[in-house]
Amino acid sequence: MKPVGQKYVTFFIQGCLAATLIACGSDDDGGGGANTPTAVPTSTATGVPTATPTTELCAITPGAWSAPQWEANAADALALRAQLDELVGANAMRGAEQGTVVIGGTSQLVDLYEAGDPSLADVTTPAYDAVMEDVFDDFVALLAAGPGDPINGAGMWVPGPDGGIFGESDRGINAGGLEIRQIADKGLFSGGALFNYALGLSEGSLDAAAIDAMAAAWGANQDLDPAGSLTDAANYSYQMGFHAEIAAALTDAKAYAADSACNAERDEAVRAFFRTWEHSMFARLVYYANRGASLVGGATTNNDRIEGLHQVAEGIGLALGFTGLPDPTTGPLAGQARVITDAEVDALMAAVGVDPADLNASTTGTLVEDAGDFDAAAIAVEEIVADVYDLDAAEIASYRDPVAG
Repeated sequence: MKPVGQKYVTFFIQGCLAATLIACGSDDDGGGGANTPTAVPTSTATGVPTATPTTELCAITPGAWSAPQWEANAADALALRAQLDELVGANAMRGAEQGTVVIGGTSQLVDLYEAGDPSLADVTTPAYDAVMEDVFDDFVALLAAGPGDPINGAGMWVPGPDGGIFGESDRGINAGGLEIRQIADKGLFSGGALFNYALGLSEGSLDAAAIDAMAAAWGANQDLDPAGSLTDAANYSYQMGFHAEIAAALTDAKAYAADSACNAERDEAVRAFFRTWEHSMFARLVYYANRGASLVGGATTNNDRIEGLHQVAEGIGLALGFTGLPDPTTGPLAGQARVITDAEVDALMAAVGVDPADLNASTTGTLVEDAGDFDAAAIAVEEIVADVYDLDAAEIASYRDPVAG
C-alpha cells in the first residue's frame, strides 16, 4: 500500500507534464497570491515534454527470515526482557510470594525496575509507570498481610484491607482481587513497556537492526520459530494463533528494508506487525476472561475460585498496558500507535471491576461470589473487543478455545 498522499503527488506531477499551458508551481512568493508559472522542459520541434519522470518500483520478493546479527541488533530488547524476568521471577516478586525471597520495601522493587540502560522504567509509558507505583505499594502490603483465605464459608469475597497470599499456588492478590505480579508482568511486556519500546524504534531508521530489535521486544527467538523459546507477548500471540501472521510481517519488513524503493511496502509490514501484536493481546484477554468464568462456574473449592482470578488477572495486565500509550510523531505509526482507545480500555477494565487509579479498590474479587456475574463480565469483554477490532461472532468464539500457530 502506498503512503497516504503519494498517489496525489503522482497525479500532480503527471498533470503538470500533460498540460504545459497550466502553471504548476509552489506558493513560495510569501504573499499568498498567484503562483509564478514554472517552465516545463519541451522539445523545440514538438513543444511536448522531453522526458517523463518515472517512479522507482519495488522489485524485492521477501524470502525466508534470517537474523545473523541478532545478538547485537537485539541486545537492548533482550536485556529488557531479562530485566522483566528478574523483577517478576523467582529472585524477586514470585520468590516473595513463595516465601523464598524477602522484599524489604517498595524501594527494592523500584531498584529492579530502574536498573539497566535502558531500563524498564525508561521505556515504560508515563501512564503505566503510575500503575507500577501502585503495583509496588500493593505488593509490599499484601506480602505483609501474608497467607489466608479471602473467601468465607458463604462464598463471599473477604480479603482484608490489603489482600494477601492466597490459594495453593501462593498468589499475591490485593483486596481488589487482582494478582498483582500479573499486572506487572503482562502489562509491561504488552503496551506498557516492550510494545512502547518497539514503537520508539519505528520512529528511527527502519533497517534490519531495528526489525530484529522489534522482534525481540515482542518476545521472539532468533529464528522466529514457534517451536523454539518464545516468551512474553510472542508466546501469547502464538497461543492465540497469531504467530505466523506476525512473523510474516517481520520477515517482509526486513526484506523490504534492504531497498529504499520498497519503503512503502516496508512501512505497511511494520504497521501489520504492531497491529497484529496489539490484536493478539486483546484476543488473549477474551480467552482469560472466559477461562476465569469457567473455573469459577465449575468451582468445587475456594482454590478453584482463586485460580479463576489468576486467569483474568493475566488478561487484565495485557489490556491495561495499552492505556495512555503515546503516539509516535514520525514513522509508519505516526499519530496512531494503536487501534484501541483509552476509553475502550477503560470500558474493558470496568467490565471486570478494575479501578486503574487505585488497584486495591477494584471489585474484581467479587466476581467469585456469583458465576453469573463472571459470565456477564466475560461477555462484556467479548462485545468490546469485537467492536474495537471489527470481529464477527465466529472470530470471537475462536478466542475462547484458540488453536496455536
